[in-house]
Amino acid sequence: MSTPGIDSELVTAWLDAHIEGIEGSYEFTLIEGGRSNLTYMVTDRHGRRFVLRRPPLGHVLATAHDMAREHKIISAVGTTDVPVP
Repeated sequence: MSTPGIDSELVTAWLDAHIEGIEGSYEFTLIEGGRSNLTYMVTDRHGRRFVLRRPPLGHVLATAHDMAREHKIISAVGTTDVPVP
């Protein structure tokens, strides 16, 4: 089954190569209701779940959906009591 915005072969290869402790095959589920960057729940073969974010599909301004900036902010806020994905 295809998930909009996810090239499952490429994402699976990247996850397997870069994220220790998770194992494909993966299920990608788009989480509805977001306002900008797309958010997916990813479930590995053992039922472990995590969040994957990506810029929206289609044309966007380069700085409008800066994933590096988002990662920096979420990482910083994640060390506080503020809930983040």
